[in-house]
Amino acid sequence: MRVARPRSVVVRGAAVLAVLGISCGRQAPPPAPAPEPVAEAPPPAPRPTPRPAPPARSLATIVDTVFLLTNRERTRASLTPLRRNSELARAAQIHAEQMAAAGKLAHDLPGARFPSLASRLKVVGYAYRNVGENVAEGYTSGAALMAGWMTSAPHRANVLSARYTETGVGMARSRTGRTYHAQVFARPRAPAPAPTGR
Repeated sequence: MRVARPRSVVVRGAAVLAVLGISCGRQAPPPAPAPEPVAEAPPPAPRPTPRPAPPARSLATIVDTVFLLTNRERTRASLTPLRRNSELARAAQIHAEQMAAAGKLAHDLPGARFPSLASRLKVVGYAYRNVGENVAEGYTSGAALMAGWMTSAPHRANVLSARYTETGVGMARSRTGRTYHAQVFARPRAPAPAPTGR
């Protein structure tokens, strides 16, 4: 038995086909010349659909998470959960926006419109008996932010202080996308007793 050379090779797309001729006995007459191999360019590979970037967590979601996790930590420590207060939230938001605009992390921002915590509380009309503030920058999730604060003794002390009954959280992004966070803790000043008359 004799094996003949390949008779034709055809290249189509990504597959290559080869045909072998097998003959028995006498030698077959030489085959007609095989056509030149045909090479076809494979069709262009489809471009992968670009995956959309994961959406950045919304500021509101991070603010809500910080509030919930603050109260979770307080509950674990057998403390009363803090109430949300809109004035404290406005004061925290003012400070987060000021830090983002300045690109600076600080409790006091000389030169800012409301440079101190006292000035921010005054502009929102919150009269306090006790007050504290936590600030941070660069965190992109509420869980990571709370983990950072809970591993820092002074920030943890604010979160777990029995002196506070209310809180407000603010967050802003700078022009470069860096995040700035502020959380204000307070106990409101008791209203003055009403005068008694005779």
